Amino acid sequence: MPIKTVLVADGAGPDAAATIVGHRGELLPSGRLAAVFESPEDAVRAGAALLEADEQIRVGVDVGDPAVAIEVAERVSAAAEPGQALVTEAVAHLAGESSAGMLRPAGGVRVAELRRTVPVFAIGPASGESAGAQTTVVIADDQELLRAGFRVIIDSEPDLRVVGEAADGWAAIDLVRRRLPNVVLMDIRMPGLDGLRAAEEILTTVDPAPAIVMLTTFDVQRYVYDALRIGASGFLLKDAPADRLLDAIRVAAAGDALLAPAITRRLVEQFAAAARPPTAADRNQLASLTARELEVLKLVARGQSNAEIAAELVLGENTVKTHVSRIFAKLDLRDRAQAVVLAYETGLVIPAPHNDERMQP
Repeated sequence: MPIKTVLVADGAGPDAAATIVGHRGELLPSGRLAAVFESPEDAVRAGAALLEADEQIRVGVDVGDPAVAIEVAERVSAAAEPGQALVTEAVAHLAGESSAGMLRPAGGVRVAELRRTVPVFAIGPASGESAGAQTTVVIADDQELLRAGFRVIIDSEPDLRVVGEAADGWAAIDLVRRRLPNVVLMDIRMPGLDGLRAAEEILTTVDPAPAIVMLTTFDVQRYVYDALRIGASGFLLKDAPADRLLDAIRVAAAGDALLAPAITRRLVEQFAAAARPPTAADRNQLASLTARELEVLKLVARGQSNAEIAAELVLGENTVKTHVSRIFAKLDLRDRAQAVVLAYETGLVIPAPHNDERMQP
């Protein structure tokens, strides 16, 4: 049996019913204007047409059993602003590519009947210049309250928007593959597949890969090391203040690490010293680098900035930037923190007592 899509409209004018019928909607007996559609695409187009005809109308759309979907659609409609049509995430997903250009993430609506917050999308082109510059975010955490709190904070910023939530690692992987966000906030400890393994799967199979910020309630250094080792952009405690959360998302989206390379170096030394010695295969990862690039990578691993490297090697700072970019491209590195990890794990830099690292000749 095909899935039905239900549309509810509040504040509708006298011509709204005809508009709905004209888009293949079947009117339902209800105290307000409501209709059922055979396809979510038709419901989305009907919502767009209602907005064009009436600047004060509020529309909600959901899919599923009409008896349940109409209740959700009513909640969504009630949460909409005048002149706004909202559809649930399920509608947006089922509408597919044909409606993708008509929908933009618009936060979430609490639905008491479902005991959860339902992500919603607004019908219509993204407004303003910020729409094209927005950073998209997926939140993966098994605590619903935390996800809802993060969503409120993130969606309050004009340059950021949440495009989905997941409660476990497998759901996070599926969601990221469908939404292709810029940044993923990933809890380390989740049921089923944990966050570290989910992050590794995403970073190795999704193209383009998002920046991943790992979340935890504990400042456990081993987790930080493991997160950096698989290519995560950094680490954030769940109780971090809102401004730090927002800064972390923006830093990660810009391609930077959330840990300074010097801090990463001290952290990596603690674990690299106890890890297995580098193998020939490890060292072969650096075979594509020139002698100068190896020099630059060693200094990056010491936590030096481009300016400091330029001064030590008597090079121009732009030349150093070029070398760093080539190193990242050749070794498939995301940022300087990951470069520090690789330098130690390949044996290019050897941890020594008292944090006084020795360099291989």
